[in-house]
Amino acid sequence: MRFWRSNVRADVDDEFQFHVQERIDDLVARGMDPRAAREEAIRAFGDIDNVKSTCRDIADEQETEMRRSETLGILQQDATYALRMMRANPSLTAAIVLTLALGIGATTAIFSVVDAVLLQPLPYVNADRIMLLNETLAGGRGQASTGHFTDWSENAHSFSAMSASQGRTVNITDGEPVRLSGSRATPSYFQVLYMPPQLGRYFLPNETEASRVVVISYDVWQTRFAGDSAVVGKEMTLNGEKHTIVGVTPAAFSLTTFSPRLWTPLSFTPEQRTNYGAHFLTVLGRLKPGATVEQARREIGRVTEDIRRRAPDNMKDRGFQVNVYAEILVEGLRTQLMVLLVAVTFVLLIGCGNVASLLLARATARRKEIAIRGALGGHRGRLVRQLLTESFLLALVGGVAGLLVAKLGVRFLVSMGPAFVPRLTQAGLHVDVLLFALAATLVCGVLFGLAPALRATRVNLQSELREGGRGSSGVVRDRARGALIVTEIAITLVLLVSAGLFLRSAQRLQDVPLGFDPGGVTMVRVALPQDRYQEPPAVEAAFTRIVENVRAIPGVQSAAAATRVPMWGGSIDFGVNVQGRAGGRTNQKLGHARLVTPQFIETLRIPLKRGRVLSDADMRAGAPWVLVVNETFARQVFGDEDPIGKRVSGWTKDSMPEWREIVGIVGDVRAFGQETDIPPEMYIPMTQAPFGSWNSFQRNMTIVARARPGTMIAPALRKAVAAVDPLLPLFDLQTMDEVLAQSTAQRAFNTMLLALLGLTGLILAAIGIYGVIAFFVSQRTHEIGVRVALGASTGSIIGMVVRQALVLSGVGIVVGAVAAVWATRVLGTMLFQVGARDPVAYVVSASALLVVALGASWLPARRAARVDPVRALASAG
Repeated sequence: MRFWRSNVRADVDDEFQFHVQERIDDLVARGMDPRAAREEAIRAFGDIDNVKSTCRDIADEQETEMRRSETLGILQQDATYALRMMRANPSLTAAIVLTLALGIGATTAIFSVVDAVLLQPLPYVNADRIMLLNETLAGGRGQASTGHFTDWSENAHSFSAMSASQGRTVNITDGEPVRLSGSRATPSYFQVLYMPPQLGRYFLPNETEASRVVVISYDVWQTRFAGDSAVVGKEMTLNGEKHTIVGVTPAAFSLTTFSPRLWTPLSFTPEQRTNYGAHFLTVLGRLKPGATVEQARREIGRVTEDIRRRAPDNMKDRGFQVNVYAEILVEGLRTQLMVLLVAVTFVLLIGCGNVASLLLARATARRKEIAIRGALGGHRGRLVRQLLTESFLLALVGGVAGLLVAKLGVRFLVSMGPAFVPRLTQAGLHVDVLLFALAATLVCGVLFGLAPALRATRVNLQSELREGGRGSSGVVRDRARGALIVTEIAITLVLLVSAGLFLRSAQRLQDVPLGFDPGGVTMVRVALPQDRYQEPPAVEAAFTRIVENVRAIPGVQSAAAATRVPMWGGSIDFGVNVQGRAGGRTNQKLGHARLVTPQFIETLRIPLKRGRVLSDADMRAGAPWVLVVNETFARQVFGDEDPIGKRVSGWTKDSMPEWREIVGIVGDVRAFGQETDIPPEMYIPMTQAPFGSWNSFQRNMTIVARARPGTMIAPALRKAVAAVDPLLPLFDLQTMDEVLAQSTAQRAFNTMLLALLGLTGLILAAIGIYGVIAFFVSQRTHEIGVRVALGASTGSIIGMVVRQALVLSGVGIVVGAVAAVWATRVLGTMLFQVGARDPVAYVVSASALLVVALGASWLPARRAARVDPVRALASAG
């Protein structure tokens, strides 16, 4: 007896034994001795073992081919029948395919972003061995000094290479003037972040700033040089100086839109190599083969402690960090993207629940068909396989449609996603993403197909055929579909609570006072090249003329310039000493410097608290050195003292102070965003810039202009700058409202996606509730007819139906609330001034679900109330 498949070896042995025995019997019948007859029979067959092996191979091939043919035939039959069923129920098929397309497509789109940003390795060679080295100040991560970089690179032997770089922006005046983000980098930079160059080479070890060479990005090669293969060796003008292009990086080298677009060499003088006070370098290192991160941290720690002994004044509250570069790049993004992936998976599960509910309803309607097929000899496994084939075919069609949704979804995510997300533009339907979509499709087929298939084939043949599907089994309440709806509601509540928490957080963020009025203000940045604006008077004169031209634009109410505006650009801070107090680095207070022109405070409408603002008189040569500070500076430096009239000095050596009198205090401004602490700030007249500061500010200022409502001044701004110097490019031209939006782009993006997913889940839950209640009404039509015939009122019938929906919703909300308390714990670090258990989010989400449940059950309830008892009783007979 064979229960699985035929035993080829035993069959061949039986066949040969039969033929040998037949020959033996024939020889014995001729008078031969049985022993001799057996030997003769075996000899006549020749090499019987070899023949048996050949026969077994042939039999195995035939068996395999037969089973393959049988399996393919069955699959073809099942698929053909499934297609007929899909054509026979077009509305049901369309509903299932659309639901799956939305769920699978959205999940695949989010996964494509997760895959590109988190899962794929960085494009550099051995990227997992690239480390980011930082100095820390009071625990916060910062940049390194030239002295730290020098000591680390010379004394930490765990690294095969270590590089330093400094970001900057560069004027390109070949052709149309443009300002590009760039970087000054040591030649070892491309050893650490190594990828084979697209063209040419990278920096040589002995190349310095004086070499006047530049490596350009793939993007610059395409946009400025039209992909010219002969670009290596050509010259381009950077800040007025000719540089020779020596190489082009591959397209994948730049990870974000904010990545540098070109690189020039960086080297240090002997004096800079011993400077531990200026912190402006990004340091990267590549571990040697066999070296570990912990080993590198011990070595960097040893070198840093040696620096602390030699330069204690520069090491107050300072430490170090060594982290894997790839992990730092996605720091803060990993949790957010995984939350979005889990949320969209929840939506897919809700969709699968709806599909399973629909298939359960159809399975109930097909009970008689299943019973007949069983009575004709179809065993349960065969019937289950048929129904699963239908489910998988529906899932495959939904998956194919989902790829179209995913393609649109990826485009949306890439276009709407924050620009600083690394490798976001590389998200797409790559091979691994397609494999994920296939796996999601197959899992969906199992999730929504298995339960209906098992449920449909669990029938009593005799009772089903005898009752014709009209007996009591047809009106039994479907607990499985009820459980599905409870699960859907619970998952939907988790989504709604999460979205509600983000919305509440966004609301709290909007309520944070900015300290200035961004409405109607346009900003644009202008950087002066050093070759034509080397001395401070030339820089100041150029910016003064630009501001005057902008003020003359029709519709402009006021205009000014500053080295930094709120929420945009980098910042320079330095220690400040107070006249009359003990000096030294240990007694200094930190202040962020802003070089400004008159009317800057007025243009942004920063409120004046005490004293006065800066005036044109403060800009004249020989005017007393003054500054205006914000309230945080006044509080941190002077405490309860009145700072007006006090004098402070900074930037310079303690032995050569530059005393400046505080003439005004203005309100605090959210300089670095609404979620960060307010820094102590100093507003210094542009013409009183500290010595050498224009080099640090890269001769870069931001022009701000407040215009009357409805006035477009962007074209006029270009003309105003070109009138001073036609070779000056404008960059970062935008309104302050756009700057504000960009500062909260990541949070707004997450909130928007979660809100969309929560709304989608709510709609799917409503569809599911409607389907269950409608099925409940159709199955109990006879009972409702009897109730109406016996005098039941319309209200009692509606109440009976609506009560069913409320019971399911209530159980789902309770389960979902418990799940939400547990699930939203991971959102704590992503929220702003809102707790993960915020009661408003829970109450509003639960109320919304109850309202949707009532609305979804109302139509079936009204239909039930209009049941004609005569027709209901007649159809049941």
